[in-house]
Amino acid sequence: MRYLALAMSLDGTLEAAGRIDAALEQLRRSGRRALLVVVSIGSEANDHSLLDVSECAVAMADALPAEAGVVELIEELVRDDLQAARARIPHDSLLLGFDEAGDAVCIPAHGDNVLVAGPRGSGKSSYAFGLLERLIQKKYQPCVIDPRGDFPLREDLVKLGSRLRAPRVSEIITALTDPSVKLVVNLSGLPPYEQPGFCSELFTALMVMRRWTGRPHWILVNGAQHLWPSGGRVGGGVPSKLGETILLAENPGDVALPILRQVDVAVAAGPAPARVLGQVAEALAEASPHLPLSAGQADEVIAWFITEGHWPRRLRVPPGRAERLRRLHGHVEGDLGSGSFIFRGPEGRLDLRANNLSTFCQLAEDVDEQAWLFHLWHGDFSRWIRQVLRDDELAREVSTIERRYELPAADSRRQLLGAITHRYALPA
Repeated sequence: MRYLALAMSLDGTLEAAGRIDAALEQLRRSGRRALLVVVSIGSEANDHSLLDVSECAVAMADALPAEAGVVELIEELVRDDLQAARARIPHDSLLLGFDEAGDAVCIPAHGDNVLVAGPRGSGKSSYAFGLLERLIQKKYQPCVIDPRGDFPLREDLVKLGSRLRAPRVSEIITALTDPSVKLVVNLSGLPPYEQPGFCSELFTALMVMRRWTGRPHWILVNGAQHLWPSGGRVGGGVPSKLGETILLAENPGDVALPILRQVDVAVAAGPAPARVLGQVAEALAEASPHLPLSAGQADEVIAWFITEGHWPRRLRVPPGRAERLRRLHGHVEGDLGSGSFIFRGPEGRLDLRANNLSTFCQLAEDVDEQAWLFHLWHGDFSRWIRQVLRDDELAREVSTIERRYELPAADSRRQLLGAITHRYALPA
């Protein structure tokens, strides 16, 4: 069973959130970890500060007495350890990508192991880096283990070790004691034959640290085949239980079988997903999964949910920070060329071309009501945003507006343009 902290605020005190933060800091634990989940109950509007810092926040129903609500929640905790509530915990998920309908596909933010595989230049490192970015955005503490010293850095990552000197295990654990440290452990200073033994010692120390502090929340291994080779003498060097680990590998078949057996989700990047996931299936003695016929576009991956027994799904990759900045300029002020939106109207009598978002908003303000509703009710706006701009989140928001047929044209126009200008910081 998980260890749980239950906080209740029925008197509306604003100091409860601060007391929880102080207690977690004193315990050197984090509320965003399966080992310690902060559960709070609030009954008043001024309890929002308490609910915001909790992993599982519960608001009391108006008709339910406070004491009865607490009893009901505790009974659920005892019964299934919050498993039934996981879908209701908004922070408790890690985004893998968007499906063909534009819906977010997620896994729990704790418990699963993810394998990201593909040849050099396939985009697997960029995909894994995006997962790392999203974990950091959710205030999780990651630890990257980098056998070759080629993992890309960002300004908030701290690198320990170099090609001249490998770090000691004690140095790594000391650095991770500070919850704000996002660590990259560079092992390139160790000879390849020494790295598996070193990582056996390191993982033992990390598991002890997790047991007492719940951190680091996630471990990313950049090149799992170097630490746990399939043909090597792995023996007791393989962790018996990983948990919250992202494994990167060029060929899954090169990774030790005891490690592959712990993978819950396998993600194939690059032009040959059938070969990549076929290696996983062969190693696990599973039937080869049915895959889409084509590899898809460059910003797509194939995800196989092994533990859940689901068929592989094609996912569109959320753009990383650098990619978002590049797209932002192109979408707002660039020239989309053949991807431009063209206002034609119901009879094709118009030919108004919007080659970027700025021009789109200008034209949308002036286009006549008949043409506006024609494109709106046909879902043309959300389709353009999803297929050309590749912005699934905005497309979902716009699609919701498109389906509100009762809205007057002026209201739908105001809401849709407001969603665009807010997301891309355009002048209203």
